[in-house]
Amino acid sequence: MNPTPCPDLEVLFAELEAGEGPALDHAAECEACAALMEDHRLLENDLFRLADPLPPPSLVVNVMARVAESPVPQRREVWTGLCILLTSLGVGLGFLFTNDRALGRMGTAFASSVTGSRAFVEGLFSGAHALWSTAGLAVACFVAVVVFSSLFGLKRLVGSPPPSLSEA
Repeated sequence: MNPTPCPDLEVLFAELEAGEGPALDHAAECEACAALMEDHRLLENDLFRLADPLPPPSLVVNVMARVAESPVPQRREVWTGLCILLTSLGVGLGFLFTNDRALGRMGTAFASSVTGSRAFVEGLFSGAHALWSTAGLAVACFVAVVVFSSLFGLKRLVGSPPPSLSEA
């Protein structure tokens, strides 16, 4: 046996990866360390030969079929949405009531929107009057009919259902 003690395994494997070092020199002379390194080399070769198995080709179709079979109850979705809405409102109102500057800005914005809404409504009425007094209303209706008939025609052309995952 060698008078020098065997090195720690971490040091031995680190030097094995680096390709040089005193632990490798020791392993060349020590039978126990050489056997350990040979076992490590064989294990590494075995691990490199292993390959991850591929999933079956029908995996996605099977998973999507199971998802379609068990939809989330609508009641749960409604309650979840309601909880999110109430939490958001609570946090927002809590911020407004604890911050005087934010509450003041919100009041000012609301007041300016109320006073500015009069001009908006007057603009809507003058636009409607202009459409009514000119032939603009007839043109707008004709354009709407052409656009909607084009959209419905495209929908009818596309009318076939989308392909399923197995067809894709």
